[in-house]
Amino acid sequence: MQKQQLTVVVRVRPLNSAEKARKAFQCVFPLDKKRVLLVDPEKFENNILRQNRQHERKFEFDATFGAVSNQEDVHETTTGPIIDSVVQGFNATVFAYGATGSGKTFTMIGTKERPGLMTLMTKALYEKLDGQYQVLLSYMEIYNEIIRDLLNPTGGDLELLEDERGNIRVPGLSSVKAPNLSRIMQILQEGNLRRTQEATMANKTSSRSHALLQVMIVKNQSLHSKLFMIDLAGSERASNTQNRGIRLKEGAAINRSLLALGNVINSLASKTTKYVNYRDSKLTRLLKDSLGGTAKTCMIAHVTPSSSNFEETYNTLMYASRAMNITNKPVRNRPASADQVYAEAMNAIRKEMGSQIKNSSSISGLAARNGLPERTGSRSRPKSISRNSSLTRAPAASTTIDRGRGGSLFTQLKEQYMTLSDKQRKLREKLMAINQEAYSLEMSLISKNAIINAWEKAHQDKTNDSVERLKQDGELQRVRLVELSDQRTKVEKALRKGDENASGLESRMRSLAATNEQREVVKLMVKMAEIEAQKISALSDLAIKGLIMDRTDTSIAKLQKYELVADRLIDGKLDEADRKKLEEEYRLIKNQFHYHLLPLKNIQTTVSWNSMLLPKINNNNNTIIMEERLNSASKKKSEISLPIIANGREKYPTSSAESTTDDDRVNSPVTERLPNI
Repeated sequence: MQKQQLTVVVRVRPLNSAEKARKAFQCVFPLDKKRVLLVDPEKFENNILRQNRQHERKFEFDATFGAVSNQEDVHETTTGPIIDSVVQGFNATVFAYGATGSGKTFTMIGTKERPGLMTLMTKALYEKLDGQYQVLLSYMEIYNEIIRDLLNPTGGDLELLEDERGNIRVPGLSSVKAPNLSRIMQILQEGNLRRTQEATMANKTSSRSHALLQVMIVKNQSLHSKLFMIDLAGSERASNTQNRGIRLKEGAAINRSLLALGNVINSLASKTTKYVNYRDSKLTRLLKDSLGGTAKTCMIAHVTPSSSNFEETYNTLMYASRAMNITNKPVRNRPASADQVYAEAMNAIRKEMGSQIKNSSSISGLAARNGLPERTGSRSRPKSISRNSSLTRAPAASTTIDRGRGGSLFTQLKEQYMTLSDKQRKLREKLMAINQEAYSLEMSLISKNAIINAWEKAHQDKTNDSVERLKQDGELQRVRLVELSDQRTKVEKALRKGDENASGLESRMRSLAATNEQREVVKLMVKMAEIEAQKISALSDLAIKGLIMDRTDTSIAKLQKYELVADRLIDGKLDEADRKKLEEEYRLIKNQFHYHLLPLKNIQTTVSWNSMLLPKINNNNNTIIMEERLNSASKKKSEISLPIIANGREKYPTSSAESTTDDDRVNSPVTERLPNI
């Protein structure tokens, strides 16, 4: 299980007519696709006492959207990738956070002309599902800490319960089948009409409750994944909304639940706090799995650019910034069919053992009442004849005891084998995590060493702060690699020891198996352990290849940038100042591409450590040995060379053996000054 940070994005709505009428001005400015600038309105006041105060602050998030962004932009950037995870079997959550009137409901629900994320996400989900999946929808709201079913308004108030596994449940919440997209739209419209909304001075259509839409994906009559889409009610100040009576109580309940959510975010983001209190609000209890749990989560923070709402905007951005430090451990849901065969076998074994014990006890009691010798089976003779032809009952009793001990010992060995298999699985997952970190560090260290060696070769007597920092980073990475190597040795030793213990337990269980059912159970458990090891091995190989693909994608992006600069140089329509500046950029990009590409050229194998531990795999009398995989994976990769710019034309080398670098064959005035790599 790899940790994954929450995806946090910020959306800034445009100024509305009421704010313009109050002569409020914009104080939030999206700088680029990830950064936003917040300006304190006091900056424009002539306050001598606060001249030295910091009036500007930058925040960086996974994405930012300005006033000109539309619903499709938000969906494609943030929630689009989440749909792919839901189809793969992960649980996911998307929730909108922010002050009242900041545009949360517009983003999540939208209008008929501009549908929100709830509509766009369910539409995208249906496009990716085929006929073997079934979609169930549940829609509820939390109003004054009371849970209501928006699809069944006559159902009354619902309770929030927690089962023995810690999963949060809402008994009585209705689930409606959604066979097509039009039915989903109808369900959403019905639920939104029943949601509690009232007008306040801050927002004419203020949501007075938290709305939670739950989409459950069912496959083969078992839960495949869940998707939560949550539109939170906005925090509000009574002085701004001028609420009285019921509206004031509603605002207090909203602020109380949002305060509990803020405390949870602070606790999860803090590195020192160990206890996280989810029980202060029903909202935080429902979001327990989404915040710091096993679901993939996206938080969309909404802010208003108005200077009159500066404090609310500042608080929202601060909470969103802290939420970026929260990490989840997304886990793919295990299908019920994976355990069905094993569960059926276990139930049959328990039923058979129970009937055998019951029959044995009844026969023993009947024999004791009648004074007859005890019979344990048709094949075994309980009576033994001594030399003086007298009957003895001791051998029969010992036979019953021995057979009882054998059955009990088989059960104990079976439980030990299952516990050991679970321990082996955790060790393999730990080895996979160590392998990924070590592989990433090795690729990074290759690039750093190449840069340091090139610098020392060209500048033997000079020092540079950047190079010194690279040396320090490289030394830390080498120390970490040594630690990872030690951890690998310990984990692999424990895995080999566990395999030996498992083999011993398997032999003992096979010798004790007295029935065909018991022998089938032994065979099934051994096969499941082998499949689990092969599955984790395959996942480890995919993770290693994923690291290589990520670096390859980055290299391709650098190559494309390099080609753009090269085309501008070849064009030649530049003055001397621009040419020199472009030449510097050309050299920088070329060096970056070269050093970034070195780890890919030096890849020896893509086989993970877990795969190296696997034994020989026999399939239809064809033996596949791991050494063959290592040899095939360690073949030399074909080298990648940058295009040469010579005499105003781009040329591509046909063979890497023709020259060592591109610059050795370049004679044009532009490229004669480019450094050799």
